[in-house]
Amino acid sequence: MRIITGLLIVAVAMLVAVGGLVVVQRLFSTERRKQHNDVAGFIYAVLGVAYAVLLGLMLIAVWEKWDAAEALTTDEANELAGIFWFAHALPQPEGRHIQELVRSYSEVVVEEEWPLMAQGKSSPEAWATLDELRSTILGLNPPTAQQTGYDQARYNQMLEQLHSLGDTRRERLLVAEQGLPPILWIVLILGGVITVCFTYLFGLQNTLVHVLMVAALALIISLSLFTVAALDYPFNGDIRIHPTPYENDLERFHKSELSDL
Repeated sequence: MRIITGLLIVAVAMLVAVGGLVVVQRLFSTERRKQHNDVAGFIYAVLGVAYAVLLGLMLIAVWEKWDAAEALTTDEANELAGIFWFAHALPQPEGRHIQELVRSYSEVVVEEEWPLMAQGKSSPEAWATLDELRSTILGLNPPTAQQTGYDQARYNQMLEQLHSLGDTRRERLLVAEQGLPPILWIVLILGGVITVCFTYLFGLQNTLVHVLMVAALALIISLSLFTVAALDYPFNGDIRIHPTPYENDLERFHKSELSDL
């Protein structure tokens, strides 16, 4: 739905840009505007390059943010899976309890927290489950684990994965909450308006060609701004990251022979 709304806004922006050109052409004759084409051309070259660089940097920034958010999601799911598999080698009932907590955490993230992230929020139940998982793993006694034949190296790796799980979760929630600063949006929108409106100052003998040029410029700028807005919040909107890695983990938890559930 938001994609359709965004595309409608793009179309309206293009029509407004063309309408503005028509108004300017009626108020100021083509011959009058042609007198300043040379000077306006030099100024517009600087203006166009400056805005293109700014817009390009914003596109790169939001794409890198999207890519980082996707990587965080995959890393967090991988850490969960690693803890789940290592728990299979633990003495019972501790191993089964850890696997139950890992499964519960994954289910809460998929079913409850993912919709909340679209609002910039997190799930208290997910935090509580993670705290219980951390408390359970840290409560394991390494000497006791060694006496039962449990590998100390595996225990240390599980601790590392536990800490990494907490780190990736916090980073994922931060990415879900933070977007581009408002000042950047003001600069991007005003810069786009100025860039399009500046083309009104040129005088072209062929009005149709001028209209097509302005419409194409307005379309490209509007689509670029729409792309920045769509990618700015990776877990919100129609174009968003889905909890596929966690869903894949849950499927494996149910089917794997290493599951004690």
